[in-house]
Amino acid sequence: MKIKTTLLKFVTLIIDAFVLFFVVMLSMSMLNAIQDHPFDLFPTIAGSTFLIVGLLVLVISYYLFRIFKLIDNHNFFTQQALHFVRMVRYLFIACSVVLLAILPIAYQAADIDDAPGLIIVALGFIFVPSAIAAFISVMEKILINSIQFKQENELTI
Repeated sequence: MKIKTTLLKFVTLIIDAFVLFFVVMLSMSMLNAIQDHPFDLFPTIAGSTFLIVGLLVLVISYYLFRIFKLIDNHNFFTQQALHFVRMVRYLFIACSVVLLAILPIAYQAADIDDAPGLIIVALGFIFVPSAIAAFISVMEKILINSIQFKQENELTI
């Protein structure tokens, strides 16, 4: 039975298209805000933050496609796959750290509009990548145990 990752690749491409659309729209909005108010720092910080996160998501997708290729070639339980999984985890942690920059902007917007729920939404944006990184950390430990088990089986046979 050959494992196909076509559905996973398709879903990853859809997410990438959405992220690219989001990044382009935010970049255009950031440029307009800078032209209208050249000395306002908040639109620049917000746009830069989302632009960096968008680029990090595209790098994550690159490593996911490398993992999918290893799965298709039946080479997933290797040190190379472990390296790719670690890189994905580190990149999700980096996304969470970069997204911390939107907290002051969310606080200011919540203060102006009298909407304290906006801070909770911003915290959700920040903690989703860290939750994904925690899940990947568990999967990484399972992969490490599987690689060790595979190496022990290769030595005994």
